[in-house]
This record gives sequence, C-alpha cells and structure tokens, in this order.
Amino acid sequence: MEPRISSSTMDRTNKIKTFCHASAFIWHLYIPGLDGNLHVLLGLFAVSTILCLVTRGFMPNRFIVDGEKLVIDASFRKTYISIEEILSVRKVDRQDLGIMIRSFGVSWLFGDLGYFSSTAIGHVKVFARRSDNRILITTIRHGNFIIAPDDPEFIHYLNRAILRR
Repeated sequence: MEPRISSSTMDRTNKIKTFCHASAFIWHLYIPGLDGNLHVLLGLFAVSTILCLVTRGFMPNRFIVDGEKLVIDASFRKTYISIEEILSVRKVDRQDLGIMIRSFGVSWLFGDLGYFSSTAIGHVKVFARRSDNRILITTIRHGNFIIAPDDPEFIHYLNRAILRR
C-alpha cells in the first residue's frame, strides 16, 4: 500500500480561538509593565513564550498511514499506532463526543492536544488542530485517539489499511 500523507493545519475556528486567547494573555502581561515592573513583565513574557513553543512543538504537523502503521508526526515527537492494534475508525463531531473535559493538555492554543475524558467515549488522546474532520481511532491496548487531518478522505485510506491487514 502506498503511504498516504495528510497535513494538519488550523482551521478558521482554531485560528480565531488562538488569536483571541493569545491577545488576552499578552494584554494581561502588558498590564504589570505599566506600573514600571519590567522584571515581572519580562518573566511572564519568557514563560508564555516557552509555553507557546512547547505547545506548538507537540501539535501534529501531518498524519501518515501506510500498510503497517499510522504516524502522528509532530516537531518534538512522533506517535506510532500499529494498524494491527486498531479496532475501529470512524468520523466524529462534537455531538458524538459529548462533554469533553481536559485532564492534561491544551484546548485553546493551536487546537486541541492532550488527554481528555468524554462523557460518550471515555478517555481519549486528542491530536487535533482542526475543529472538523475529526476521526476517532479505537485501539486494542492504547485506548482511543482523535486526530483531525486536513484531508477529509484520509479516513478512507485508514480504513483500507485496516481491511488489508
């Protein structure tokens, strides 16, 4: 099977959320500097810059599926899911997931990333820079994953790889 690659970019919704939250965060950093407290301003700016860089580094850049594995490719880390371990793959939207509660990760800066608990599907690891095209992957040993590739046809290639195993 020929590898299929789908990029992972932010959609308009996540761009707006990121801009609004980052603007509010920067505004809160600016206010202490108005009192002449430059050390606090520089310290908070340094911490927030590091937070943004680390978050961006763990966000997925692309998803790759071949006959053997699904690769979630991020700048700082690659996550491999063997095709043999995948039980099911299906498209989901916000209503299918129920209420999502973040256990660890981020859900406003560059998209959704981390460990979440859903009222509908239980614990799930989310790697999504988009609000649409979400795919729920259920595995044998590693639990549930949600990815959000740019290519809406990516789920068909993933299903084809599962059928060929």
